[in-house]
Amino acid sequence: MQIDYALILGAGLGTRMGEIGKVIPKILWPVYFKTMLELQVKYCEDLGIKNIYLNTHFLNSEIQDFLVKNKLDERIKVLNEEILLDSGGAIHNFAIRPEVNYQGTLLLINADQFLFFDKKYWNEAIAKVESSRAVLFGIKVEKSSAYNEIVLEDNILKEIRANTEKRADYITYSGLGILSLKNLKPIPGISRFFETVVDYKNEKVEVVTPKECEYWDFGTAIIYANNTFKLKKENERESEMGKFLTKHLAFVGNEEKYINTKSQSIDLDAKGVFRQGHIHAKDIYQKI
Repeated sequence: MQIDYALILGAGLGTRMGEIGKVIPKILWPVYFKTMLELQVKYCEDLGIKNIYLNTHFLNSEIQDFLVKNKLDERIKVLNEEILLDSGGAIHNFAIRPEVNYQGTLLLINADQFLFFDKKYWNEAIAKVESSRAVLFGIKVEKSSAYNEIVLEDNILKEIRANTEKRADYITYSGLGILSLKNLKPIPGISRFFETVVDYKNEKVEVVTPKECEYWDFGTAIIYANNTFKLKKENERESEMGKFLTKHLAFVGNEEKYINTKSQSIDLDAKGVFRQGHIHAKDIYQKI
């Protein structure tokens, strides 16, 4: 079974990216010499998905200009939201399109997160989505994490709750999931993902939790800075994320000009896209 579509969620306001996020859309922040958007497109294409959509809102014109400049406008269909529809509304706004019409399967991706795992878990998820509304990918996180906890019974989603009790390692939703659009009730306007799309209280929602996986989050200014510098370490080049970046030419051999560990600076003028000069990690920490 082949996944029919992918939707990259990129309509956020960038508030977690501090002052810099006010002028650079998060999906255009670079991971070395490729933007998060370019890398997410490659992630989808590596899975054999050809119909790729992106929802936008904040700084949409900058994103559109970037797509045209980098010849991505023919490979990505942009769904700009005049008002933010929330993640549920974004999916309905996609599914109602004539070429989709609430049919087929959809890979849902958060633009600022990357998940790598053995292909057997991908095959397991694809097999399960035929009898479920959705199959979400879960990941184990440490008790100190701020992510919500998902409660499972035989790998079926039963509850979502804040990890207020600071339990030991628990499972959270990674942001990556496969959805079945068939028989999904159309809901116009603003709506929440776990209410109008993945209604786990009334429909079967499976969760696949790979035993071994790599999860890379670039969702806040601090996490972005920390993980960018982490990837500069030589041993991280052999990680799945490192191999992915090498495969898709995000590492080009002269990273010293771009990521300077000694001065803790990140050059956001790479590729001539951002025109922001050098951003120091201390600026990121101070400005969020």
